[in-house]
Amino acid sequence: MRDEYEATVTGISQTWNEWAVLGGGLDTDGWATPTRCPGWDVAALFAHVSIFPVILAEASRMQAPPTGDLLTAVDILRGFNQPDGVAYAMAGMTADRAVSDAASCAPADLVTRFAVTGGQAVERLRAADPAIVVPWPAAGPTTLAEGMRIVLLESVVHLLDAFRALGRTPEVPEAALRDTARLLAEMAPPVEFVEAATGRSGRSPLPVLR
Repeated sequence: MRDEYEATVTGISQTWNEWAVLGGGLDTDGWATPTRCPGWDVAALFAHVSIFPVILAEASRMQAPPTGDLLTAVDILRGFNQPDGVAYAMAGMTADRAVSDAASCAPADLVTRFAVTGGQAVERLRAADPAIVVPWPAAGPTTLAEGMRIVLLESVVHLLDAFRALGRTPEVPEAALRDTARLLAEMAPPVEFVEAATGRSGRSPLPVLR
């Protein structure tokens, strides 16, 4: 578990660095560019994803007592993306929060969340035990290692949103992309995914994520 966890943390660190570099080069028009996430401009994307380094750097502790069966990243994401799941039920609230957060922060502060706070969060993650139990909001207990797989996925997917909105070629660490693709593949029904991926079926199980 430790080696995979270290790779995930490295992917998070590298991806957050790309967020910082991207934000550091944006002008006013760039921050206000609409994205393919309804209602979000680039600043809202930064606000949404930068919550992760802020929470991870400031959390008073990285362990919680188990209160049920441990969930995997796949369990959590599948549950969130059910028709009645959090990804749908709380979509409006999540969008509004990101827009509000972006409006209350200067662009430089959003960049600092990745460039400075992100580094602090990564240091804490590297020192932590990947097997410790942590609470995942609106889901249940999981391990730190599984939770960070979701953080990496969110960071990568929305970084692609930002690059596409700005009309730029995506600059995303390849290992982080591979790990994100693997997690998305794990979410798909395996038989349907294999048959669609090999051209044996015209029925695609995708998308698996809202």
